[in-house]
Amino acid sequence: TPEQKLIGENFAENKGRLPWPVEKGIITSEFGMQKHPVLKYVTENNIGIEITSLGITAVRSIFKGEIVRVFLIPGANWTVIIRHGKYLTVYQNLVDLKVKTGDKVETKQEIGNVFCEIDNGNKAILKFMIFEEKEKLDPEIWITKK
Repeated sequence: TPEQKLIGENFAENKGRLPWPVEKGIITSEFGMQKHPVLKYVTENNIGIEITSLGITAVRSIFKGEIVRVFLIPGANWTVIIRHGKYLTVYQNLVDLKVKTGDKVETKQEIGNVFCEIDNGNKAILKFMIFEEKEKLDPEIWITKK
């Protein structure tokens, strides 16, 4: 990913410049209302994006902050929430965690790996969300363009 130099200490000032939460991958599900991939007349509201990689894929914080929640969702693996001032980033479908609640993290610090679906072509699908307090934001606007 061609990444830009971050400016300042403020999350909001870096909108459009933040690094991707994985080094390699493609966005396979976008933010907002999307057609269901299988059910023809069904739409679903995606509150984040999905980034698909192959094999063991490290997940990293997109900006410095503090781990405020780490929890397990049955069937969806671990979720890590990082606070960056009034912004929160959410990383879902993780395994092999390297952080715990209360840890301070730096930009690009590894927080775990994406769960790799060996029986599905080694796909590793990260669900990634950004919030400003409780408002859902489109992560694609915040991370660097490929």
